[in-house]
Amino acid sequence: MFVITRPFKTLFSTRFLPVVLATVFTLSMLPWTALQAQQLPGQPGLQLDFPAQSPGIPAYARLELLVPNFDVPNTRRWAAIVFYRDPACVPPDFDLGQFFHLPGPTGLGAFACPLLVEGHEIWQNGPDTDRAPMYVRTRNAVPNLPIWFVEWNELRPILESGQVFIGDITALPSLVRGSAYWYEEALYPNGTAEIPGITLRSEGTFEGGGKFRLKWHFTDQGAEDEVTIRLWRKPMFRK
Repeated sequence: MFVITRPFKTLFSTRFLPVVLATVFTLSMLPWTALQAQQLPGQPGLQLDFPAQSPGIPAYARLELLVPNFDVPNTRRWAAIVFYRDPACVPPDFDLGQFFHLPGPTGLGAFACPLLVEGHEIWQNGPDTDRAPMYVRTRNAVPNLPIWFVEWNELRPILESGQVFIGDITALPSLVRGSAYWYEEALYPNGTAEIPGITLRSEGTFEGGGKFRLKWHFTDQGAEDEVTIRLWRKPMFRK
């Protein structure tokens, strides 16, 4: 579990501090489960929309080395990296494997980069009371959400090194940059969901032509880990 060891003062430290802290704990208690695959416990009392009412996830990309067997969706042939914020905005010295980049004395962390996704968090009572939301739903807020694909045999050694920098990824020979016109993600956090897990689904296109389809269903510490990555490198023409 991720633990904040020192307080920070930013523009989020007054109005949004409870939401930021609760969101951090929510997203750190991975894994998650399927897209509306289970009933929410009880009747939720509060919904917070992000980024309007909550600052959203303090991370740049869905890449994490803190949870065993939970790094990126991969088929052992291809791996996919979903960006919640502009890849060009990622600091070159930030370890993406740490996932969270929290505000601190040196700046706003990931909050300094515009959020490219939107959605809502459902709480039983609220971030001042609850340990975590019962459910988080995310979708693309822009028509070209960045999703990058790399060959797994190139990315895996980097992950095994324990640190991943944005320059490591952009230097991979197999890198294919994609843009998702449709992205959905469902989160059932550990501690509030009967079966914690994540499901995400996406479709999009590549620079220079071609298209992709991505699906990932991960639950119960990897008891279920189903990934589909389909890449069409050349444009598909209808007859």
